[in-house]
Amino acid sequence: MQRLLNGLSWSSFALVTVFCGLQALEWVLAPKAGVVGAGAGYFALGWLGRFTVFVVTGVTTLVTAIMVLNAAGPARRESFLVGAAAAIAGAGVATLVRYAIGATPSDEGPAYMLLVFCSWIGSSVILVVAYVYHLRAQSAQEEVRGAELRRGALETQQLATRLRLLQAQVEPHFLFNTLSNARRLCQSDGPAGRAMLAQLSRYLRGALPRMRENETSLADEIDLIEAYLGLQKIRMGARLETSIEAPEPLLGARVPPMMLATLVENAIKHGIAPLAEGGSIRVSAERGGDALRLTVADTGRGLTASSGAGVGLANIRARLAALYGNRAALELQANAPRGVAAVITLPMTTSLA
Repeated sequence: MQRLLNGLSWSSFALVTVFCGLQALEWVLAPKAGVVGAGAGYFALGWLGRFTVFVVTGVTTLVTAIMVLNAAGPARRESFLVGAAAAIAGAGVATLVRYAIGATPSDEGPAYMLLVFCSWIGSSVILVVAYVYHLRAQSAQEEVRGAELRRGALETQQLATRLRLLQAQVEPHFLFNTLSNARRLCQSDGPAGRAMLAQLSRYLRGALPRMRENETSLADEIDLIEAYLGLQKIRMGARLETSIEAPEPLLGARVPPMMLATLVENAIKHGIAPLAEGGSIRVSAERGGDALRLTVADTGRGLTASSGAGVGLANIRARLAALYGNRAALELQANAPRGVAAVITLPMTTSLA
């Protein structure tokens, strides 16, 4: 039954009601009705009586025509024959209903009913044409919405694929560098190398499960950084000093995994390691309004002509753009008194997207 009444709405009832009100007004204003000049009360009663009859007729015409068109199905309802059948059925059923409720004078015969039918066939045709165009517009809108949903699903799938590819670039780059450092240390200092491999094994057991996620907590990312810095301190000893400042309320913030670790790795590789005296790395997190600001500052060589052109930084910028659009950014700044400060700014959120 619901399929047969598809398209029937309160707005269509309202339009029919307005049409019937105008029809009733036209009837009472006609001289032959004998209502004009008989007084306001008689005029109002006359209009109300005709309005009631016309509403019953109009609504019956509308519902019947819509049911016939829906019964014909989407493929046939725009056919001229189906439209004509719907209009005739609407006017015919409305005439019979009008007679059944006593709205047709008892002393009038079939000729009067035929007159009623003919007077409503034009209105029925208008209703059918309007409904067919309404259904056509509805189908077009549904097709547009369906296309938008399909496009959105495709864009989401493409974004997920792009993020997986970017993440896949981070993992081997980060891990191979760490393994290379461990191998070199084993060659120069056996006990320290074995200690580094043990630390690396502990680090990987904690890090690998989080590398495949799109988001992690700031607390987990800091744990990862601490483990990595522990590895590097075994290798560099007193040449490396570290500090991490992250207020307790920010530890639940959601951040992309491995981004801070990549910045820390860059700071050691390009800033601290080339200097004989080494240097320090400070990792900090702070909130500014609805944004989270993550900073990795080193006291290394400072900005050079090639600063910011590496694969790791390009990967971070690409991931930020894919995840947050223009709401996130990575900036490189000169650190005081020496070195580089890499700053990630991204939307502050404490729940998974």
